[in-house]
Amino acid sequence: MKVEVKMDSVGAILRRRGLETGGRVQREFTIECAKQMDPYVPARQGTLKNVKRTIGLDYVKYDGPYAHYQYIGKLMIGINTGSAYAKSGEPKKYASPPKDLKYHESPKRGPKWDKRMWSDKGEQITAKIAAAAGGRAK
Repeated sequence: MKVEVKMDSVGAILRRRGLETGGRVQREFTIECAKQMDPYVPARQGTLKNVKRTIGLDYVKYDGPYAHYQYIGKLMIGINTGSAYAKSGEPKKYASPPKDLKYHESPKRGPKWDKRMWSDKGEQITAKIAAAAGGRAK
């Protein structure tokens, strides 16, 4: 008895499901994460949240001279002035002793917004993306 089996390559299977690098599902995941992070990003004036964001294939980047400062959530001061309102171009350092920034815009908004969002919404995002790939989350 002769048995012949024809199988797609792993690459073809991944492409069919939209799971190749930079594929449909990866883009959908990144866009969904950016959308879900929105309520967690500091937004006193809205610049960081609305204007200075770049969504790539596999990343969400918040641009601006203060993005890192807001993400870490610790007070930084000018090396020369010792002020949080350092002169333009003046390098900054973390205040000693460390002091947490205060975020008044919303209870959810604050530092490390991606990690806090994932803690709250990770299972929901996983289920949505698994469905987009033709599967289901465990």
